[in-house]
Amino acid sequence: MKAAVLVFSPQGAELAARHLSEYDLYGKNFGNNVSKEDFEAIFNTYDRIIFIGAVGIAVRYLASVLRDKRKDPAVVVIDPTGQYVISVLSGHLGGANDFAREIAAIIGAVPIITTASDHLGYTSIDLFAKENNYVIADMKRMKEIAAAMVSGKPVYFYSERNVRPDYPHIVQAHSIEEALERKGIVVSYDALCMDDGLQLIPKVLHLGIGSKKGTKVEDLTALVEKTFVENGWDLRAISVAHTIDIKGDEESIKTFCKAAAIPLNVYDAKTLSKKESFCGGSDFVKQTVGVKAVSCPAALMGGERLLVEKVSSSGLTLSVTEEIK
Repeated sequence: MKAAVLVFSPQGAELAARHLSEYDLYGKNFGNNVSKEDFEAIFNTYDRIIFIGAVGIAVRYLASVLRDKRKDPAVVVIDPTGQYVISVLSGHLGGANDFAREIAAIIGAVPIITTASDHLGYTSIDLFAKENNYVIADMKRMKEIAAAMVSGKPVYFYSERNVRPDYPHIVQAHSIEEALERKGIVVSYDALCMDDGLQLIPKVLHLGIGSKKGTKVEDLTALVEKTFVENGWDLRAISVAHTIDIKGDEESIKTFCKAAAIPLNVYDAKTLSKKESFCGGSDFVKQTVGVKAVSCPAALMGGERLLVEKVSSSGLTLSVTEEIK
């Protein structure tokens, strides 16, 4: 992860040069002083930002650039004497709490963490989601659940996956309906219409994609969306796309993955052939690309449970698997 260090005094510059030289250093002493107007570019470029100076300086720089706690970088402040490292922004989702502890260990300081769950002895719901690669469907409802947890209230929870928050007042719901009725938490990749409660969407669905040459990204997008609608799944559950190496540069696949913000994994025919016994296929395809089918074996490289063996349209094939944890 990229990190920037903003320094506002000679004392801070000395501390940064001595302990934090692996990061990008900004300040008068380093010949690249940053104004409040220039700071937005740094805020949007770096995953982690360190201020060395008063917390008030950091607050003034941050005031005009804050966006969304799901996207904001981790921000910590080191006091001018290097005694304390304070987690200021994006403590859980951005990792500022852990970053503060990391920097404190490097410079021999005391980490200051102020998030309530860290002091009450349980994992916050946003950190629980981050650790398990769940998408928080609604941040407003997440805050309502978080407030209930800070107050020590019971929170109903339903999931078919083998993890649950370590919050001591979790009540295990027996169905999605019960959790929703109690305005609790539901872990599901189904496309749910929730008026109350919080849905956490596990990113556990893997796409296997086969393609003829010159297919259109619009057709691939339509095929994926149609498949997910027909099965009642939320598109945010997509984790990774997979295909054969000779199709790794297919523009439709690359563009789709970029738009969906998902990685694309590619495999040679020999690797995919290890999964082809679980799928249908044809000798013609094997003669052409070296394996009887592409989309199904490719999807099985990411997920163990085959949900959709193959659908096809406009020169494209799509398979979907679920990653079991």
